[in-house]
Amino acid sequence: MWFDTHCHLDFPEFSSNSQAYRKLFSQHEILRFFVPSVGPENWQAVLQLKQRQSHQVGLGIHPCFLQPLIEKNILQQSLNDLRTLAVQNQTQLSAIGECGLDKRIDVPIATQLSAFHFQIELAEQLQLPLVIHSVHQHHNVYASLKMRSRDNLGVVHAFSGNYQQAKSLIDLGLKIGVGGVITWPTAQKTREAIAKIPLDCIVLETDAPDMRIFGGSQQPNSPHFLPKIFNQLVLLREESTSILADSIWKNSVSLFQR
Repeated sequence: MWFDTHCHLDFPEFSSNSQAYRKLFSQHEILRFFVPSVGPENWQAVLQLKQRQSHQVGLGIHPCFLQPLIEKNILQQSLNDLRTLAVQNQTQLSAIGECGLDKRIDVPIATQLSAFHFQIELAEQLQLPLVIHSVHQHHNVYASLKMRSRDNLGVVHAFSGNYQQAKSLIDLGLKIGVGGVITWPTAQKTREAIAKIPLDCIVLETDAPDMRIFGGSQQPNSPHFLPKIFNQLVLLREESTSILADSIWKNSVSLFQR
């Protein structure tokens, strides 16, 4: 049985064909899902998914979705709305996120950091883990959280980096989200990192419908591909298949405790 710790099941790829996908999930024993939000436009849709017992959800503002809020001059209001909605629904939430930092986008890093720090504070207030998006920004994520170190601080999802970066994040109390990146032969530094980090900090994810696996078809990525990612992980690690599977399930349940 599998827990996809990061998938966007509210996105049209799934919501428009949910029955067929549910059948695939069942066939591949994908039993639990964590669904993050990306901004105000999908907060309510994500909260509605909580009605399914197998789904856990988070509220946040993804860095790549900041620009429209900035252009409309509503970023601060949106952050305030996020706090209000999260407090109102805190018993329904398993995390704050998706939030974080991304070097590829045009939003100034100072603005990204301000929005990220707001969500860090919110997670502290509600004692929830963070679901962190970090693209070429692991140093700034570390700097933002080094005074917040605690058990179950959260997860850096879709990790793509080297061992030293992974270890610094793990030392803060973060888990590492392992996804389709490790299926790509070109991702050698990340594959080497995932081979070496402690087993108790690894969780699996697809980031569906994004982050396609190597050799995948042109169809959207999906939680039912999670076993393919696990099969690659087995090739990288020294533990037995059964130990890996059991530990990753326990790690995932521990990360999202409610």
